[in-house]
Amino acid sequence: MNSKVCLISYTPKIERLCAAAMRSCYSNKAAHELYLDEENFPQSTVEKLINKAIELGHYSILEHGVLTFSLQAVSRVLTHQLVRHRMASFSQQSQRHVNIIEDKEWYIKPNTLKEHKVEVKLDDTKLVISYDDFMKISAEYYKMLLENINKEDARFILPNATLTNITLTANPRELRHIYSLRCDPSAQWEIRDVCWVMLALSYLIAPNIFSTLDAPAKNANDVLSKLEKLKAIINEQRSYFEKLDSGKVFELNLKEFELEHTVKGLIVKL
Repeated sequence: MNSKVCLISYTPKIERLCAAAMRSCYSNKAAHELYLDEENFPQSTVEKLINKAIELGHYSILEHGVLTFSLQAVSRVLTHQLVRHRMASFSQQSQRHVNIIEDKEWYIKPNTLKEHKVEVKLDDTKLVISYDDFMKISAEYYKMLLENINKEDARFILPNATLTNITLTANPRELRHIYSLRCDPSAQWEIRDVCWVMLALSYLIAPNIFSTLDAPAKNANDVLSKLEKLKAIINEQRSYFEKLDSGKVFELNLKEFELEHTVKGLIVKL
C-alpha cells in the first residue's frame, strides 16, 4: 500500500501574513493594514522580509500561520518518531476503537526484510519464517483475540509495522525544524521519505519560507542537491496548481524524485 501525504488546510497567503507581522514591529501601521495594502506592501517586499528573517534566524514571525497534513498508511514506527515534535498537534487513528486488520494490506515492509528469513524455536519445534510469515501469524492471532476479548487488549500484539493514519498541524517554524531533522540522511528511511513529500507540499504554498533547511540537514551536500532538485520539480508544476479552482485536489508528480518507497503528495487548493 502506498503512503499518502495530503495538505488539507493551510493559512492563505501565509507568507504575506508572516511578513506583515514582521514589518508591523518596525512600522506605525498595524499588521492588518500592511497585509491589506498590496500597493505599498507588494509581494517583492514580502519575499524580501521572509528571506531576511530566515537569514537572521528571526523565526518567531513564522509562527503566525499553520499547515495541516493528513498522513495515510504510515507505520507506527514513523508516528512514534513524529509525535516527539511537541510543538505540533496530532490526532491519530485509534487501535482501541478501529479494527486494524481486515482483508487488506495492513503493514509496512522494509526492503531489508523482504527476503530475510530466520529460524525460531517454539518449545521443541524449529521454524524458518519470513517477515511476511510473522505478520500473517500476528494477524491471525489478532483476529482470534477479537472474537474473545476487546480491541483494547487485542491491540497489544500488533507490531510497530502496523499501518495507521495521523493528522498533524504545525506552524512553519516547527515544520522547518521537523524537516531539518527528518530530511537528514541519518533519519529513518520512512519518516525521511514522508517529510520530503511534506516539504514539497509546503514549498508549493510558501516557497520563500521553505526554500532552505537548517542544521543538521543543511550540512549534508546530498541534502542540498536533493532540495534543489525538489524545488525545480515543484516549480515546474506550480502554474498548474495555481490555475485550479478552490476545493480541487492536486497531486504532485514526484516520479523523478528519488524516495526509498512510494509516497504520494496531494494538496487541497484553498
